[in-house]
Amino acid sequence: MLKSEIKGILKKPTWQVIIAAITFYVLGLYLFSHFVWSTDIYEYNYSGKTGFEDYIDMIRRIDFMRYLLSPLYVLLIAGTVSGLIQIGLIGNNIKINYKLLFKIVLTATFILFLPFWVKTVWFVLIKGSYTMEEVKLFYPLSVLSFVDRSELHEFVIKALGRISIFQFVFMAFIAWCISFYCSNSFTRLMGIVLYTYGLGFLLFQTIQILIFI
Repeated sequence: MLKSEIKGILKKPTWQVIIAAITFYVLGLYLFSHFVWSTDIYEYNYSGKTGFEDYIDMIRRIDFMRYLLSPLYVLLIAGTVSGLIQIGLIGNNIKINYKLLFKIVLTATFILFLPFWVKTVWFVLIKGSYTMEEVKLFYPLSVLSFVDRSELHEFVIKALGRISIFQFVFMAFIAWCISFYCSNSFTRLMGIVLYTYGLGFLLFQTIQILIFI
């Protein structure tokens, strides 16, 4: 049943899938920015010499710019991931329409953007009381759960925080959907996704760490 539902989504016009993915991302970002990074949490931790109202206005203007740039961000991720995987598929003589692959990746971004929703539910509805530091260090289902972060640089923490179960499920979902439209096994397709997008993702995080620390 799930397979038929996913196929039904992939039959929809590309613009509808794009709008759905952008809306999901922007809404998750908005909820996280306004309810987790609330005015109260900013005010409690504010130590500047200028007025707090000016400071929070600046923060909200930055948030607004992030909302405006969100469509470009979502399309950039989907386009980059699709391009990397398409190169791997072509290299293995596997043919799939790029437009279809792009829609598969766009649909998979719902998984990739779930951490915003998870963080909002955790801090607002479950935890209730929290500090700014706790928010900065909270990366659900990431490899940070298995390392001591007390002596890690901030950029190392961010990079490791992005390596999570969500990323793995994102890649597995893409490989699974591609298997609907070709005769190759999920295992082979997962391998292709791992050594194209997966390897590229790890290299990008490594480069960020080397540049900023």
